[in-house]
Amino acid sequence: MRIYVKALLLIFLLFLAVTFGTQNSEPVVLRYYFGLTSIPLPLYLVIYAAIILGIIAGMAMSLYYRVTLKRGLKKLEKANASLREELDKIRSESKEVVEGESEITPDEPEVPQKHG
Repeated sequence: MRIYVKALLLIFLLFLAVTFGTQNSEPVVLRYYFGLTSIPLPLYLVIYAAIILGIIAGMAMSLYYRVTLKRGLKKLEKANASLREELDKIRSESKEVVEGESEITPDEPEVPQKHG
């Protein structure tokens, strides 16, 4: 069912794009800096090209951020692994110390506390 909704939406968007193109087919000349101009192009082609270039630029920025985040994640995972190893080492050392101290008897006898 979901595929049909997506297909209908795509067909509707294509219909809008085609009708937009037929309604805006007048030629336009783009003027750049220093007196440069383009050849006459249909208005819909200029608009579609701008949309496509915007999508490509957005995808490129998204890819850049994704790669940057993956690099940072790898560094943090390495740091996490080393800290876990260090924590395990400290825990095992402290366990040995606690086990060794339990065998020692205190020098002072325990004094009973008075209640009341």
